[in-house]
Amino acid sequence: MGDYLRLLTVSDREIPLAKLQRAASVGAVWSVDHPGTLGNYLAVGPELNDLENVWATIERNPVGPNTLGAEEVAEFIDHLEQGGPYSAVRWLSDYLETVRAIYAIRVYPDAIQRHEKALEAVFAIRTTLREAVGGIGQWDGQGFTNEDDRLIWIEQSHQMTGQTAAALLDETTGEWIAFDLNLDDPEETAAFLRGEIPRTPGVRSV
Repeated sequence: MGDYLRLLTVSDREIPLAKLQRAASVGAVWSVDHPGTLGNYLAVGPELNDLENVWATIERNPVGPNTLGAEEVAEFIDHLEQGGPYSAVRWLSDYLETVRAIYAIRVYPDAIQRHEKALEAVFAIRTTLREAVGGIGQWDGQGFTNEDDRLIWIEQSHQMTGQTAAALLDETTGEWIAFDLNLDDPEETAAFLRGEIPRTPGVRSV
């Protein structure tokens, strides 16, 4: 897992802190002043204000002219050609042009490993964010997910492993074809990058 999990959304809605606090089954979520800038970021950890053992931080970057968010979006678009499938490259190029905000979740693996429920709490907060503002996911060094949170793009030199929920775009109908992708299987991964759906049970349109 990369150090950053991002949610890129076309919504500029603000999410109440209390909503995210309720999402954490364990631990705490609190606001922290952001040194040197206006605003703040959120911290997730075992106890309120325990900055020594933070599991993750969450920062919201608006996307507009001359913003850090706009620079990030431009970098993502430039990087798309280094992965595939091409249908996702085209779809993501269009989608990323409409993004209004980026929620960057930075995870701290060492702190997470010290608490068996830490990763569960971080993902619960990510789920709450996604349910509130929608959007697509981006995982450092790995890939993008669509609005159904299914993997749709990976780098040619991907490092992901395991079984994951994936989808390919049918550009004729505009529908996503959902299936499970075995990233440990080089043939399945290569087929996915070529834009081919693996011939496995359970493939469906979404």
